Amino acid sequence: MPHTLVTGANSFVAAHIINELIATGHSVTGSVRRVSAGEDLFNEHPEWKGKLDFEVVQDYADQAALDALFQKHQFDHIVHVAAPMPGKPELSDYDKDFLRPAVDSNVTILKSAKANAAGLKSIVITGSINAITTGAPDDNKAREYTNESWNDITPEFAREQNNGFYSYCSSKKEAELAVWDFVKTEKPSYSVTLLLPALIFGPPLQSMTSLKQLNFSVQVVYSYFNGTYDEIPNTHAAAFPSYIDVRDLATAHVRALTRPGAANKRFLIGGAMLTSTLIVETLGGLAEKGVLPELKGRLPKDTGKDVDVALPRIHAEEGNEVLQMSFRTPEQTFGDLAKKVLELEKKEGK
Repeated sequence: MPHTLVTGANSFVAAHIINELIATGHSVTGSVRRVSAGEDLFNEHPEWKGKLDFEVVQDYADQAALDALFQKHQFDHIVHVAAPMPGKPELSDYDKDFLRPAVDSNVTILKSAKANAAGLKSIVITGSINAITTGAPDDNKAREYTNESWNDITPEFAREQNNGFYSYCSSKKEAELAVWDFVKTEKPSYSVTLLLPALIFGPPLQSMTSLKQLNFSVQVVYSYFNGTYDEIPNTHAAAFPSYIDVRDLATAHVRALTRPGAANKRFLIGGAMLTSTLIVETLGGLAEKGVLPELKGRLPKDTGKDVDVALPRIHAEEGNEVLQMSFRTPEQTFGDLAKKVLELEKKEGK
């Protein structure tokens, strides 16, 4: 039975990766920043007990902490999900809150694994399409993105802008560049794969007690039926125009651990086109079919204004083929997400 480490184990993406790993026969150690985060995940998923254990790692750039972790456990694989995210007002310093945590956590894990994990076979890192593009309309206009693309943001530009989103995009690029520099210069015995999804949708598995805890992409979909919009907004007003189901992304991570064609590669993954209209029409269709009757009368009106001929082309074909991916339908992705959010609404008495 392979033993796999998942960092940031209580996050939206990591919880699904843990579920997929357990389903495919892995034993899992999840790293969290505090003990209560692991306890909350067990309370949400008691079926994982005996197959999952937790270790506290407060700082993924702490070499000593990671050395101790790798000396305590023998891992066959690592899935590195933990990363700073935009949108938190307390994260305002580019170098302190974005660049250094992103770069140092990647490099420290790679270094510590090389020094202490002789039996390690592979590391898969959750990157982001934002290493390739900001997703802004001007950036996307008439553009096609491939596994060789990078965004144009420099650290100097990010510092000058002092904008959380630009800081995030820059940090994803610089953190990934640091990974490939390490692989090139250090030549570790394990392989490294970096996956670059766009927006990630699907039903949350992580522990949540409030709608305020919804992660960004789930909040995007919720905004279409919580009264935020009277009319369907332009796609660029709320979302990058591409997505993947979180469950499919979890499958991609797990397959990338062992597929020879994924070794030391970066892959755009998924690549399904996304518009605000697609989300609303999908949810509206499920409401009309009686699958989600609670959504009747709650969705924004379609005025036909959500038209953008400049949507980019996401070339995710190579990664999808190497990992032999098949993908859930919009009805499955957005329907299952909405069902979970509606359940949470009921718990809050809304």
